[in-house]
Amino acid sequence: MVLTGEIHHTVIIDGIRIGPYVCLIARTVKHVIGWEWVPYESSQYWSQLIEILPAPTYVVCDGQKGMLLALTTLWPETILQRCRFHAWLNVKTKLTLHPESIAGRQLLALTRELLQVHRKREARIWKHRLKYWYRKHSSYINQRTIYPNPIKGQRKWHYTHYRTRSAYRQLYKLRDDLLRSSYRPHPSLPRNTNFLEGGINSPLRTLIKNHRGMSYEHQMKLIEQYLYSRTEVAKI
Repeated sequence: MVLTGEIHHTVIIDGIRIGPYVCLIARTVKHVIGWEWVPYESSQYWSQLIEILPAPTYVVCDGQKGMLLALTTLWPETILQRCRFHAWLNVKTKLTLHPESIAGRQLLALTRELLQVHRKREARIWKHRLKYWYRKHSSYINQRTIYPNPIKGQRKWHYTHYRTRSAYRQLYKLRDDLLRSSYRPHPSLPRNTNFLEGGINSPLRTLIKNHRGMSYEHQMKLIEQYLYSRTEVAKI
């Protein structure tokens, strides 16, 4: 790992799994600035990477639970920007590409439109449309099913359309974070984590695929060499 102590305006963070290990990576829009090998993603392990980096103004991430806890604990003044593409993937997973209900189809379309929001006015319109969707379908997503023979001590009901409700709740809780990069208060604020997903993680996966006969230890060294080559120090 190469640490310069420089305070960056925006940091993008994400993790990539290599066999039994996960490499947590932090970078700016230009350079890799740090990485950490851990057994899995958790607040404890994300803290190990985050605590050695100066707090930036913005951090762009996919919103993994342990990551968020570490960020809010160690970088409380940093503004979190969720990756809109990851939000789309999560909603698509919950609703599928062909939801059976009208509410689900409309919410999927609304989430897809989120990727095309580029101006502050468009962001306000999208937010208003999400609010309108809820008013229209609130009775549907709040519908409950009662268990006929509930287990003692457990809840006696569940939300009937819990996947649609869960998709909406995710968008509702993240709406301001998701829209912030739509009109980017600062030109250097990325819209998503593609600088890592496409610029770092994708080449790393290709690298591992081309050397899949290597042991995990050798693969890790190969990845570290690649990450080092993408640091500012290596490019000087």
